Amino acid sequence: GAQQPYSCSNTALLNQTFGWDGVSVELDPIHFPDWQLNRQKSKLIIADALSIDYNSALPMWFGGANRIDYLQLDIDPSRNTLRVLELLPLDTWRFSVVTFETDSYAGDLYAQKRSREILKHYGYELIAENVCVLFTSISSDPIPFEDWWVDPRVVDKKIIDDLKSLALMNVVPQDFLFKY
Repeated sequence: GAQQPYSCSNTALLNQTFGWDGVSVELDPIHFPDWQLNRQKSKLIIADALSIDYNSALPMWFGGANRIDYLQLDIDPSRNTLRVLELLPLDTWRFSVVTFETDSYAGDLYAQKRSREILKHYGYELIAENVCVLFTSISSDPIPFEDWWVDPRVVDKKIIDDLKSLALMNVVPQDFLFKY
């Protein structure tokens, strides 16, 4: 879910800093006025992400390219995130980078396990698993909440290997974001 237009928003960063365009989906219309005020150039779809026909929506939103640079999947609980992944036409659409919020810190590892099976099946490569963040309302220690994937069809093998080696060094995401 998109929720607030800036708070903890990867799409805000990509839009503001790098000029990327995209589509965000949010169930709760209470966030729409804030988006209209603060992110007028961003596309916010107020809808239940679990009820969207992505076979029709993706071409409408992105044209016929069948390639999207970045896909972030994050709906609470993580089983709903998994359900959206299962709805995507992964046989016809490719994503260069995928971040999948597993919320594995919560103890339910089903979405993490199943999402890894699905993305691996479609040829994506896991470059960082159990990426942690500091979320003090849950723990004073960093918590594992997300997996990062890339499509090796468009991401150079050397970059993939470099990113995987950084992940083995237990660095936090901001230590290797925007290296490339």
